[in-house]
Amino acid sequence: MPNKSATATATYNAICNAGNGQSGNSSTTITVTIKKQCAITSQYASGITLSDGSLDPGSGSDPTAVANVKSMIQQSTKYVNTPIMGWGLPDPWPDPTTPNPTDWSALDARVQLAVDTGKTPIITLAIAPWWMKGAYNGHGQTQTLTANDEWQPIAYSSRILDNKMDKWTHLVQAVAERYMQPPYNVRTFQVWNELKGYFDSDINNYDFTTDPGQPNGANAKNGYTYMYNQVYNTLLNTASAQHIATQDIKVGGPYVFTDIWSNARQSDPSKVTTPYGIFDQRPLDVLQYWLQHKTGAGFIIFDASLENRDTMKVLNQNPFAAASLFADMVKWIRALDPKLYPGSTTLPINLSEWFSWTEIDGTSVDEDNALKASTMMQFIQAGGGTALSWDNAGNGGSDYGLWTSTLKPGGGQAYPWYNTYKSLMDNFGAGTTIYITSVSNPAAVTALASNRQLMLVNTTANPINVSVNGTTIPLTPYQVIITH
Repeated sequence: MPNKSATATATYNAICNAGNGQSGNSSTTITVTIKKQCAITSQYASGITLSDGSLDPGSGSDPTAVANVKSMIQQSTKYVNTPIMGWGLPDPWPDPTTPNPTDWSALDARVQLAVDTGKTPIITLAIAPWWMKGAYNGHGQTQTLTANDEWQPIAYSSRILDNKMDKWTHLVQAVAERYMQPPYNVRTFQVWNELKGYFDSDINNYDFTTDPGQPNGANAKNGYTYMYNQVYNTLLNTASAQHIATQDIKVGGPYVFTDIWSNARQSDPSKVTTPYGIFDQRPLDVLQYWLQHKTGAGFIIFDASLENRDTMKVLNQNPFAAASLFADMVKWIRALDPKLYPGSTTLPINLSEWFSWTEIDGTSVDEDNALKASTMMQFIQAGGGTALSWDNAGNGGSDYGLWTSTLKPGGGQAYPWYNTYKSLMDNFGAGTTIYITSVSNPAAVTALASNRQLMLVNTTANPINVSVNGTTIPLTPYQVIITH
């Protein structure tokens, strides 16, 4: 007898996963087809990371600008994330002679901002006090830090010392005890930041294993997954001790940066080849190992940027070709065998950070908006989850972010991307029915359809016409519109 399930799957793939048209289509009108028979449920939620201190009390920001930004946060996003120290925050436990952290005031204010704006707080457990960390310099040599190193580059390229893991988990426990309780009620935690300090020059790869290292001394050889599992267990044990349901605690890793090479003649190219470059194998190794050896997890996190690592430029100034990067990474994870990589097909896949910019000073705000919109639309259609924005005021030249800098009078004003960002959350957020679309010229138009709205992006510097269900919609250069 024929396999009905296999036949149904093949039919679905033939209809719903059929490729878009050729980018060289010369028609003056571009056709967008909405496949309502091919529906998925959106997993998407927007979020921001407080990464520069500009909204903190005493930051020197213009009060009116800060108030404007808080209002925008209230209206547009679901999550507000903060690290426990660094990126504008002081060390809560700078003195190793004290038995416990001594200063929570700045972190309190950060998490309170999330509460005050009605958002769900996330805490990223990174970085750590200077005296807990060391930089592995290769050949068995670890450089320990001094108090003077606290905010120097070495502090951001150091990992937890093998013999200080208990101090680190004590800090994690203290964070959890404080912020799992009202008024904060934190339930979501990210572990570390981009595997900082975990790169091992001896092996030209990350130390990502469950190896505890050499805890008989001040060595920095423990693997990321070992540290992650210690943190995971600490968080769940702390929740249990506070009579909080452990299933409500969501912990994510491995928070690895996904590098892309411009060609295969580089260090550690993978077999994942795309029009915009070659994925580096090492971050893929991290993700696969972590999936296999984690004690548990509530979600998967990674981050990336559109530029190629070897050139640090965006595809020779063709960034829209790389706008599918985050969607492609979601698809790669989902394609892993769940028997070998538990959670690869079921855990939410979130962006701990994401960077979509042109790298060209003088980029227009419209092009910036179009690029970010196209990037997120493809991420949503691929089944991506939460996307946490970093550098929310951008750099003002090649990346405009969500709003203008609050450090200047009259700042805190919405860039075009803010309005698109809000619209994505309002119209395509988690639980919304998303219809698969195909575009006759995908190099010129990105489309995202839901049971509520249709978003269209002109990804070119030229005016174009788009045909949807027999209706022609004109788009100006880099225009982003939403229509019924």
